[in-house]
Amino acid sequence: MLDSETICFQYPAWKYIIMPFMSGVVGWFTNVLALQMTFYPLEYRGISLFRFKNQPWGFFGWQGIIPTKAEKMARKTVKLMTTKLFNIKEIFARLDPDTFGSVMEQGVLLLMDSIINEVMELYMPNVWRGLPQKVRDEVVLVADMECPKFLAAFMADMQAHTEEILDIEEMTVKACVENKKLLNLMFQ
Repeated sequence: MLDSETICFQYPAWKYIIMPFMSGVVGWFTNVLALQMTFYPLEYRGISLFRFKNQPWGFFGWQGIIPTKAEKMARKTVKLMTTKLFNIKEIFARLDPDTFGSVMEQGVLLLMDSIINEVMELYMPNVWRGLPQKVRDEVVLVADMECPKFLAAFMADMQAHTEEILDIEEMTVKACVENKKLLNLMFQ
């Protein structure tokens, strides 16, 4: 049995002193690398000889874990938000249709002339081109005057049929799958 006086070090003391620091550097580096590999690269990099669906690794390559599972993660996030945090129907119900109509009126008015021209050129090009400019301007003015009523009715209809018109889950999942950088930002 060895006692404390007969213990001798096999290596120089500096090697024992540096071990914790080197372990710390290696541990830090592997943690940073693991975090980077969680989020990047956004698309698969490597040779696609063999790869399981929704797995970040392939035979020779890698894709970040979150970008790989973008659809699954986005779907879970949306379900969590729409069931626990807020209700889309309630949000739309808070909007006053008349206020919506008056607020959106200026933005729609700027587009009205081009919208009417585009629609008329598409569906009735000969009739539209044959009308005098004064009549065309009158059509745009009448549409401008009816705009607030239309927008208010539009919002009331949206409130009544929110879930039938908007599929928030599919819209969000599609946006996250197409823009994986956005999904990464949500999780970072």
